[in-house]
Amino acid sequence: MQTLQMSAAERKTVMASMSDNLENQEDPKVGIFWYDETGDELFGITASYASELPFNDHGNKTVTTLHKTWWKKQQEKAKAKNQTGSVFLKDYTQVPRGRIFQRRDGTFELMCGSWINEHIVEIVKDEFNLQNVPLEVIIDSHWEIGHGWSEEYL
Repeated sequence: MQTLQMSAAERKTVMASMSDNLENQEDPKVGIFWYDETGDELFGITASYASELPFNDHGNKTVTTLHKTWWKKQQEKAKAKNQTGSVFLKDYTQVPRGRIFQRRDGTFELMCGSWINEHIVEIVKDEFNLQNVPLEVIIDSHWEIGHGWSEEYL
């Protein structure tokens, strides 16, 4: 590995770039997550600021990462490291999960299963900066424990 020193001009440019991001830290995000019931926290979060994403062909913003794909990568890592107790050795549908979308009208949607409660909604709102935006919680069978992509979608 080669180690380089930044010049004063380069440091100033880098610091200015990071400073530009300070005012965006509270912008609402879209993405995916799982909920750890034991630790009472979200994990496996993949998120992006909604303002940085385009609307897709269906009129929504969200990250392109699929739960199934993300989980499979973690599962392979756990197997390679022989982590026999890893949560990732379970099927990805066996852990509560959800996705945040933004609609064209500015409303954010929390898609999840019936496992959700007000406490978890507050955790999601904090993580995705959704405190000051319209938010609808939408329960659907796709996000229920044990449900996922059916064969008709593959």
